[in-house]
Amino acid sequence: MAEIFLTGATGFVGRHLVPALIAGGHRLRCLVRSPEKAAPLRALGCAVVVGDLQNGAWGLEGTELIIHLAALHRGPGLSRTNVAGTAQLVRAAAAHKVQKMLYLSTVTAAPKPSWPYAYSAWLAEQIIQASLWRFTILRCSVIVGPGDPFLGGIVRMAQRWPVVPIIGFGDTRFQPISVHDVVRCVLKAISDDRYDNRTLTLGGPEILSYREIVHTVCETLGIRKRLLPLPRRATRFCVQWLERLGVRTPFVPGHFLSKDLLASGPTVIEDEFGFRPQTLREVLHALL
Repeated sequence: MAEIFLTGATGFVGRHLVPALIAGGHRLRCLVRSPEKAAPLRALGCAVVVGDLQNGAWGLEGTELIIHLAALHRGPGLSRTNVAGTAQLVRAAAAHKVQKMLYLSTVTAAPKPSWPYAYSAWLAEQIIQASLWRFTILRCSVIVGPGDPFLGGIVRMAQRWPVVPIIGFGDTRFQPISVHDVVRCVLKAISDDRYDNRTLTLGGPEILSYREIVHTVCETLGIRKRLLPLPRRATRFCVQWLERLGVRTPFVPGHFLSKDLLASGPTVIEDEFGFRPQTLREVLHALL
């Protein structure tokens, strides 16, 4: 069992990972940004540090492993958090002789500044690979499950809207992976040194276009809805403008990507981690 420092504990993946780590006997110190988010973690038995990735005063003494989940997907602080914050964390890890870091990245990570989130994830990967002697990077396709913004947003639109918008032609392909399967991969990756110093791409057992995902959601809900194609650039602009005004929309960055979000192949989880991941329908039945 390990002494673990965890960032992103209150995020989508973190909320599912924390109970699994505790059940595995690990001792957790979690970084949270506000005191209000600390109480539920303390109730689970976690030590909590209130701060952000910039302050550096995290109390890493005795830490054996860092699991780095914290990231922004959009907004003006994206580079400050994802790149500069990761660099600060890596420096602290080296100074305190932390044995290993696991970083949750994205399959879109690429040296392409025109995709800010993907570029920031790629830069964070480079920092980790260049600075730490033991690391594991898990690049995920879109992660789905209870509380996720991507699949949950599609479900809400299908349930509440008279039509379901399709960004572009809806032909961008995804390989949706259950958050529970991501948690299983993380648990294996931190307990087996065969995953050390590797970058692995994670995806579910199906490759589906955005249009096919929407059809699957509607079929599972037992409803029929007309699909409304929307121009990609114009819709992105409108969503960004609304969010600057504080109006939240069901759209997330993954809706606008023209690049496929694919892992190494549909059998990657079975090949690398030895179990069968959930299909989208299985995730949806559990979700609904």
